[in-house]
Amino acid sequence: MQDKFIERATHYPLKHGRLSLFETNCSCKDIQFHFKQYVMTLMLSGHKTIESENLKFEFFPGTFFIPEKEKINQVSIPNASFTNPTQCLVLELNPSFLKRVYEDILYAEGTEKLLQNLSKVEAKHHFLSNDHLLINAFKRLYDIQLNDNADCKPLIDELVVKEIIYRLFSTEGMALLKHNFKKSIEDDCIRRVINYISLNISQKITIEELTKLAGIGQTTFFKLFKKATGATPVEYILKERIRQAKIMIQKGRFSLKEIAYKSGFNSYEYFCSSFKKIEGLNPSQLKGEIEVSV
Repeated sequence: MQDKFIERATHYPLKHGRLSLFETNCSCKDIQFHFKQYVMTLMLSGHKTIESENLKFEFFPGTFFIPEKEKINQVSIPNASFTNPTQCLVLELNPSFLKRVYEDILYAEGTEKLLQNLSKVEAKHHFLSNDHLLINAFKRLYDIQLNDNADCKPLIDELVVKEIIYRLFSTEGMALLKHNFKKSIEDDCIRRVINYISLNISQKITIEELTKLAGIGQTTFFKLFKKATGATPVEYILKERIRQAKIMIQKGRFSLKEIAYKSGFNSYEYFCSSFKKIEGLNPSQLKGEIEVSV
């Protein structure tokens, strides 16, 4: 006699996270679940109705879904059986790995169009997609867990996971996943401004355009910005330029003069003096320390 189970999980450990298959072989109603961070999910077979405070939708195969984190979701499965089980994949990734892949794209050459697209995107409560290339990559990751025992499997896993992230990069899905590794700013207008600064750091950024983007008066904007970040907009922009410059130095893909330009400084001399003021050493000293350690 077969056992009935509302949910059975099979876990596949990855180098930077975990892929899980959740399977149900009987009907159920109003089962609650929630995730502590944003995860990626994909229906393989069957059908679920998912309902939360901000969403109600029918989850069928061929749909990629990032549910809202830290919110109670209720799921109903009306038609699952022994012969027709509901199967759903869930991909959880370490925030540090997500951050590294995100920064790899952010500071790669030839990503200007991607960054322009991302600068227009704001995270909603959840993300849904029917992109067949994204879904095929997700299915391929699962197929590798079932069928690939090669010594190079961890490398292949990582390549496919990166493909999934790359395909999400300029979508609302990536905007959600960023919350797994970035400090959450509760105020919508300030979060919008900070996202704009991060994606336009190589360009001239004025207080006037930031105030306009926030959609509030300048005095209120300064007050809310300082409360959310602990710095004035000018201080924050300078620190963000230096932070991004440090990442580019560590990656070793550009010369220091290129990095100065890419991080938004008008002159190399001002870049060096600002870097030393904030970090306590010159950019060339940091670069030398990194090269010696490697």
